[in-house]
Parts: sequence; structure tokens; C-alpha cells
Amino acid sequence: MGCGTIFKLTRDGGDNWTLTNLHYFGDGKRGASPNGNLIFDSIGNLYGTAQYGGVGVCQDGYQGCGAVFELIPSADGKWTYKILHEFENDGKDGFFPNGALVLDKAGNLYGSTPYGGSGQNCAPNGCGTVFELTPGADGKWTERIVHVFRNDGDGFVPFAGLTADRAGNLYGTTTSGGAQGGGTIFEITP
Repeated sequence: MGCGTIFKLTRDGGDNWTLTNLHYFGDGKRGASPNGNLIFDSIGNLYGTAQYGGVGVCQDGYQGCGAVFELIPSADGKWTYKILHEFENDGKDGFFPNGALVLDKAGNLYGSTPYGGSGQNCAPNGCGTVFELTPGADGKWTERIVHVFRNDGDGFVPFAGLTADRAGNLYGTTTSGGAQGGGTIFEITP
């Protein structure tokens, strides 16, 4: 049993399609179970999340707490896989990212995790986070937690990814919490 693939389907102009595997998540140590939509930047790099995999052992014995990755195309048609961030279940960082990422005009990535963070009303797993990854001149990415869900009216377990408007506001949903307990729709304003 594998840990997932990233693939491309190319139409031949008619009704036939050709499948090309861009990356195979082998043993799960560098990400596993990719999910959510992939997004392109302006130069053709792909970004996405892997719900599991990465370093260490996360909750309930899972290998790793998930990762954000980039696929970089080359002129010969091959793609290079690069981990941008590996999540940790350390009481601050989120874990098990899922859903679509958002890329802003400055090249920062935003996403959500359904678990983790320092929200104490959801012990022991945390209530989830919204995170930002900022690229550095050295090629390394820095994570910043933008919001920690606390289940104090803001909901918890953000699960479907994020979307953004032109002003840079982020929007998403939580599957639980809120006034009636059935989840929330939220906006995060920079």
C-alpha cells in the first residue's frame, strides 16, 4: 500500500488522456496522504499539503504530523519535490494539514490544520490553526501561526482549506463549535 501520488492528466486533443506521475510518496517519511487542491504560483511551481508523514511520531502513533510541499518543474519534464514545512504536535504548531492552500501576491502560503495549537478547550488535540509560510532569501520557509482556534465562539476543527479575497482577508469553515455547535464560517483580516 502506497502513501499517495501527485499526477498530471494530459488530453491528446480527442477523448484520450495520458497519466503522468509527478511524485510518488514512497515510505511516508517525506509526507503521506496528499489532500486538498494543488495550487500553482506565477512561474509554474505546485504547492500542496500532505496530511501525514514527516519527521517523528505524531498523535496515536502516526508517522509524522503532516507537511506542506512544493513541486518544481524542470525543462526536461521532471519535477523536484521539496518539503517547505513539517508540522509538529508540540502544543503550538498545528498538525494533520488538509484542504487547499492560498498563495498571496508576496508569495506567502496560508493553510489550516484541524488539530493542534494552544487552544485548551479542545484538549488533548487542540482546536486547530491557520498558518502562514513565508519564503526566505535562503530558500527556507518560516511558519507563523496566524490564528489558534479555541472553541470560545470561533469554532474548532477547520477542515476545508482557505480562500482569500483581493484585500488579503482569509475565509474558511470549521466543522464544530460556534453558537449552535455545528461549525462556523470565519474571516481572518490582516
